[in-house]
Amino acid sequence: MSSIAVEYYNRKFGDDKCAAFIHLVREIGEIAFAIEKNNIEHAKMEITESVALLYYLATRYGLDLEANVRAVYTKKLDMLNAKHDHAPRRP
Repeated sequence: MSSIAVEYYNRKFGDDKCAAFIHLVREIGEIAFAIEKNNIEHAKMEITESVALLYYLATRYGLDLEANVRAVYTKKLDMLNAKHDHAPRRP
């Protein structure tokens, strides 16, 4: 993720994680509205802003988002694969 988003939100919110989270929730609402109206370009913009806000919040909490996503979803995929491998086969 680009550090430019972190710089932007650092300037906008500083250490105010609560305000950043409230803004994120508003952006999520905008995604819902865009999807409901089938406005693809608006949805893309709001998704971009939401991801950038999540990345900013992750940095505020000292979270290596890329590494955590990789670790969590590697485990989740392994669990899904194991579940699928042990599922009864349909005739």
